[in-house]
Amino acid sequence: MKCPTCGANLQIEDETCPFCGNPNPFAKKHNQDMRQYRQEFQETKREVERKTLHFNSFTARIAVIAVLLVMVLGMVFAINDGAYYLWSSRVKKDVAQNAETYRVELNALEEKGEWRRLHAFYDAKSLDSTRDLKDYTVLYFLIYDYKSVLNEITRLQEGDVEDLAAAASKMSSHLDNFYKSVGRVSYESAYYDECYSTVHVASYKQMQEELEAALSVYCHLTDEEIAALPDYSLVKRAGLIEEGLCREAGKKEVTVE
Repeated sequence: MKCPTCGANLQIEDETCPFCGNPNPFAKKHNQDMRQYRQEFQETKREVERKTLHFNSFTARIAVIAVLLVMVLGMVFAINDGAYYLWSSRVKKDVAQNAETYRVELNALEEKGEWRRLHAFYDAKSLDSTRDLKDYTVLYFLIYDYKSVLNEITRLQEGDVEDLAAAASKMSSHLDNFYKSVGRVSYESAYYDECYSTVHVASYKQMQEELEAALSVYCHLTDEEIAALPDYSLVKRAGLIEEGLCREAGKKEVTVE
């Protein structure tokens, strides 16, 4: 399950998000459900035992076993898939043992500006499941929005987009997340201080320059328009990108004619 505040992975027992520190609403509900379930379990058990006094001993044993079996199966279901917990424990153990090795790899990829490979490595090792490398949390989320904008531009270049307005809206949404993360609007908590080290901030700025260069070349925005993008609203930014795309499309039509 995901934290409703920052999107990080949560376990059902986590009272608060291990990444942003906000309360986990799923944990509260889970604890309430489990208390109610245990109460109902005991009440049902007592009721079954009382009623079985009217049956012979063999029938009573079968009834109790059947009810308890159903309750146990229900509890297993309520605990939410034991396989997930086995996987989670294995991941945490792996990261704890190899955290420094993984950090070296992440540092190398960040230094080279290989954002897609860094994101893939982070995913492959499920590093969002632990706190050992939490200083890479914001970088990971930023790369997602960075990739999403470039993927949309690629689709436009390959002619895989028919609705320019929809494409512009998607890019504007991801750019909004990106700019808010770079400016630390979305991550004001002291918990994220490590995510805004000198090295990481330099990476954020580098990604921003790369994104804006792509928007300039492929979405045909002027330098003045690029400079204004971070301050625009979602709608205004989407309109500006769509206008640039339509402007270029019009030029191509004139050239063909």
